[in-house]
Amino acid sequence: MEIEFDDGFSFGKGAFETIKVVKGDPLFLREHLDRLKKSLKFFGIEKEIKEEKIYDYIKNSEEKDFALKLIVSDENFILTGRKDSYRDENKGFSLKISPVRRNSSSKIIYHKSLCYYENILEHRWAVENGFDSALFLNERNEVCETSFANIFFVREDKIYTPEISSGLLRGTMRDFLLKNFEIVEEIINAKDLASFDECFISNSLMGVRNVKAIDEIKFTGRDKTRKIQEKLKIYGF
Repeated sequence: MEIEFDDGFSFGKGAFETIKVVKGDPLFLREHLDRLKKSLKFFGIEKEIKEEKIYDYIKNSEEKDFALKLIVSDENFILTGRKDSYRDENKGFSLKISPVRRNSSSKIIYHKSLCYYENILEHRWAVENGFDSALFLNERNEVCETSFANIFFVREDKIYTPEISSGLLRGTMRDFLLKNFEIVEEIINAKDLASFDECFISNSLMGVRNVKAIDEIKFTGRDKTRKIQEKLKIYGF
């Protein structure tokens, strides 16, 4: 594989998508590619993404259940595969609020850009402190997202998720949940976290996973998480 040294590697100009492949089928491929194309337009990258290359990669892969990653910059279109670790676990997650604040006025954070290393740094920081992942707040102490997933809360049998304007990525699984379940998008302040009964997170690899705690705040509810997980089983989650 030849990789061109361009602004993607010099300055992080580019975007990526991670797609769950189940029995050789890339789940929500159209949704992933639609988001990718919007990000490429934002970055001013004129590159055609050919689906046949994606299917050829999957066809030639020894594994048929894995995580497929697409990386696109000015001069590169890279396909890589790795183990889908979420197939082996269904645990409840514990989250630690990151001291790093998301800047809701940033244009970059609304795209799955190659400038992603802050997420990895904060994820590792949370793990080193005994948690499973980090939770980002913005400059107004509004809840945004975790270092690798969108987040949802349940109170009085209603599901809530932070508004995009708080500073978070519009996840493909988040969009799927919004279309198929009754979910309210609203600003969620960190001071109100203890008022919720249940919490769960989502991304395109894990589907949905329950959150048992954020810092010292415990969540005992599981019902909404389990109901959504049951409905996602038909897709291979």
